[in-house]
Amino acid sequence: MQKKPSLGFFSFTGCSGCEFTVLFIDGILDILDKFNIEYFHLLKEKNREAQYDLAFVEGAITTKREIEKLKRIRKQSKFLVAMGACATHGGIPIQRNFIEKKELQKYVYNQKMLKDSIDVAPIDKFIKVDHYLYGCPIIKSEFIEFIEAYLKGKKKEQFKGPVCMECPRRGKDCFLNQGIECLGSITQGGCKALCTSQNVPCTMCRGPLESANFPVEIKLLESFGLSKKEILNKLRYFTDKVKSK
Repeated sequence: MQKKPSLGFFSFTGCSGCEFTVLFIDGILDILDKFNIEYFHLLKEKNREAQYDLAFVEGAITTKREIEKLKRIRKQSKFLVAMGACATHGGIPIQRNFIEKKELQKYVYNQKMLKDSIDVAPIDKFIKVDHYLYGCPIIKSEFIEFIEAYLKGKKKEQFKGPVCMECPRRGKDCFLNQGIECLGSITQGGCKALCTSQNVPCTMCRGPLESANFPVEIKLLESFGLSKKEILNKLRYFTDKVKSK
């Protein structure tokens, strides 16, 4: 009998929403049965020092200790996937980067915790990532497609292009044509425009495209009557790529 590939799920700073999304996939037990699960803290804790054929990492990196733990996981993993907004581009936790440290110390952290703290960052700032599953949370179908390709020895290609490429509202029904703020044009696509197809403007939960033109986006949102603060709050909700106007 062919040996099952070893699998690990790891979580850093975040809400564990992506791991729960995996557990809520129909038929997930049949999918996981194709692997030897070495570590998945929502199911069991075992073999922290195992070697992993495949590892999923959720959550942003916020401390020096987390950096060391992440690097150990990378050394133990043949193929590593950044799973969800926090791991791929910082997600909600990255808003902490815009708060003065003295405010963090006053309301959240004691001095010892603050000393270990770093600016919040996605995991690829510290290690090599082999594949990205974007979203807040990830999309179940994308996870399944990746797993199916992996088990066949194939590499799932990353979607290239913005959310707009898949959006059913392209053209006259576009939110932007109606003066409604939507960030689909600067957001990493591949979600099949899940939100906009349900009449919900894109919030960039999948992170910005590498080619995202923030100055143009800012001018456009200004033309809609948004203030500088309102624009920066929208653009900084899941990423810190926009430092200032």
